[in-house]
Amino acid sequence: MTMTREHWLGYLMGALDEHEQASVERHIASDPRAAAEIEQLRSHLHLMADGLDEAAPPAGLASRTCALLDNPGLFAEILDPNVPKSPTAPERPNRAAFESLGGGGRPTFTLMDMVVAVGACIAAVAIFFPALASSRMLAARLQCENNLHQVGMALHEFATGNAEKRYPAIAAKGPLSIAGSYAPRLIDNGIIRHPETVRCAEMNRPGIDQELPTVEQLLKAPADDVERLQKRLAAVYSYNLGNLENGKLQAPLMKGDARYPVASDVVVVKDGQITPQAHEDGRFNILFDDGHVEFISLEDLPGPMKDYFFNDKGEVAAGLDEDDAVIANGIAHPLTEDNLHLVP
Repeated sequence: MTMTREHWLGYLMGALDEHEQASVERHIASDPRAAAEIEQLRSHLHLMADGLDEAAPPAGLASRTCALLDNPGLFAEILDPNVPKSPTAPERPNRAAFESLGGGGRPTFTLMDMVVAVGACIAAVAIFFPALASSRMLAARLQCENNLHQVGMALHEFATGNAEKRYPAIAAKGPLSIAGSYAPRLIDNGIIRHPETVRCAEMNRPGIDQELPTVEQLLKAPADDVERLQKRLAAVYSYNLGNLENGKLQAPLMKGDARYPVASDVVVVKDGQITPQAHEDGRFNILFDDGHVEFISLEDLPGPMKDYFFNDKGEVAAGLDEDDAVIANGIAHPLTEDNLHLVP
């Protein structure tokens, strides 16, 4: 006789006849692997037995079941009261008997059950929603970081396309005398194709004007319309204002410096306070001249990095020399060589 696990299970449960029982015992004696598998099955059966609770069946279960089997029409009547009653079926007492299977017909969902269910729902909400929020924040951060990487590549392409290897310049005066004016220049040059690339993912949401002005629109706009167009650039990444050289404003120079900041999430500086605007946890991404991006918290911000938002005079203005980098965002006063301040 070929031995199968069904035979071994029957052997363990005492369900085989004498001939089959003897065959299994001979097989166990001759095959150590079979003996090992049977012992494993035995251990599983013990675990199953340990998990079973002995419970007495409801009183009268057998008699009510037999009565129900003697009248099959009751099944249809119980499930659907509109089904015509079987002429041989007794009156409705059996329905009450059927309901008594649940414990006398009383409701089985008690107040304690409700409390447990509500508690489980509260626990699920407490676990799920923070995880969902954390996941959303992480996705926004990674999208923001990706956007800044693309901005970095666009800026490098712009710089390598000119002899001086400089990034887009902020004008000293006029409609382009704002930190965000680099964005329409990159877009107009075809280096960046999608306006959302120059904004953090958290800033690409309903309620923020998504349409960015072109350089031509800014230059040709009537004087009373310039400020409205400039405000559309308030949500683009903060940008390096450049520096003074022999009294003239120069565009930032591409040097490949890992500590020279080029752009960052929108950061507002007011009354000496640095306030990131994009991410809920108060941290922000910052792009450096070598192309890498760091996600930084204000608490962990090293002292020298705080100088990225002020020039060597402690002002939110263009740097005083080539190594004095200042990142800013906002609408500027008309700039001159003596007045290069931004208004947050």
